[in-house]
Amino acid sequence: MNYYCLKKFYLYLCISIFITSCSFNNTSNLSNVWDPLEPVNRTVFSFNMFVDTYTLEPIAKAYDYVVPEFATNALSNHFNWIKTPLSAFNSSLQGKHSEAINSIVNFSINTLTLGFYDLTGESGYKNTEDFDQTLGVYNISSGPYIVIPFLGPTTARGITSNIIDGVIDPLNLLGPKKVIKVNSAELPLKAVNTRAEYMDQINDLKYNSLDAYSVFRSVYFQRLISETQDANTEEDNITNVNSGAIDAFFIQNQ
Repeated sequence: MNYYCLKKFYLYLCISIFITSCSFNNTSNLSNVWDPLEPVNRTVFSFNMFVDTYTLEPIAKAYDYVVPEFATNALSNHFNWIKTPLSAFNSSLQGKHSEAINSIVNFSINTLTLGFYDLTGESGYKNTEDFDQTLGVYNISSGPYIVIPFLGPTTARGITSNIIDGVIDPLNLLGPKKVIKVNSAELPLKAVNTRAEYMDQINDLKYNSLDAYSVFRSVYFQRLISETQDANTEEDNITNVNSGAIDAFFIQNQ
């Protein structure tokens, strides 16, 4: 890593420490939702719902009709696979060294198929860890809930973590130009593919909720708790279905 990259990393790290430190005086428990910007967030949420209804949803329906199931499954596998190096790095930061090693081994084996098909038969690269979870493991508060236009729900910690993940992602070794090309090509396709995969769950939350904003916010924080604590119960499996819908609905979580 050259001097410029190191300088940029430490700059983002300082920003991260500053933003997340502002959260300590608020809530350290994800079950206590802190939404001081709720009026603004609701307005942005309504805008995002409008965009989804008239753009992403119809495109995803057409995509689901045209693209066969085996192809959509292969794409989902690929998108999970490409996150594996970053996930392994965060697993190491969280002290989950065996999980990190297992992820790297599976990533290396599945390089032969670029992740479109899992050669290990273990679906080993589907457990993803990010810097948001890493900060959560060290009991750093999530901070205020924020809804961003087009990108969807996050928190102060989540915004900072996305910046850090972008800097420390091992895929950066490919070079900034290649990374930009890969992301530019894959992000729109991933958004449509994931939206199509969770079509029924998203529409159920979206159209059958008395207060869709509160439901999406609740599921978002449930997912943060589940991922940070590595919960794995029958109840959490139900939550994971809904959190998958949250991922599909908002690009921010992809």
